[in-house]
Amino acid sequence: MTANRIATAAHEIAYQDLNKILAKHAGALSPLEILAIASNMVGKLVALQDQRVTTPAMAMDVVAKNIQIGNQQAVDQLVTAPGTAASAQ
Repeated sequence: MTANRIATAAHEIAYQDLNKILAKHAGALSPLEILAIASNMVGKLVALQDQRVTTPAMAMDVVAKNIQIGNQQAVDQLVTAPGTAASAQ
């Protein structure tokens, strides 16, 4: 999703497809290696933006905001996962 838009169903489908690819390689790669690969890909995606439309600053703003959103979503899932203190309340 962009810095100023809410995720759509198409965004969620693309996200789930990427998750399937990562899961396929999870046994052979450490979480840190997967993070490195994903970060490398993000760097390339930033570099390949059409700079007539998206400035480097705009692209990095999207990256930073979506890292924050993704981090919060992961924390929320952990907090509400079955077996956690928060889910028992």
